[in-house]
Amino acid sequence: MKLSNDFIKHLRLFVYYYTNGTLQFRVGDILDIDIAYKEVLINDASNMSLIIAIYMNNIEMDANGIVLNHEHAMKRASQQIRQAIDYTYNVEPAFECWELELHN
Repeated sequence: MKLSNDFIKHLRLFVYYYTNGTLQFRVGDILDIDIAYKEVLINDASNMSLIIAIYMNNIEMDANGIVLNHEHAMKRASQQIRQAIDYTYNVEPAFECWELELHN
């Protein structure tokens, strides 16, 4: 089974917003902090892997491969970004085990 074009589009957009440092404009106050997350996390491959896993584990699609909850998936991934750079931030609701699962 191939990935749908809609899913590929949404994944590309998420990675684009993350890598150019504009994710905060898409997810609101989660990343409204005075720390440039991109600069802090640029050399942290394991955290980037977790951020992508959270995004991917939260994505839902219909039977035709149309993404149903892109904004939610981006917000959950953004909560991990915030937690990685702001140790006082509490993720609400807390991540569940299935959200953090890394698939090999």
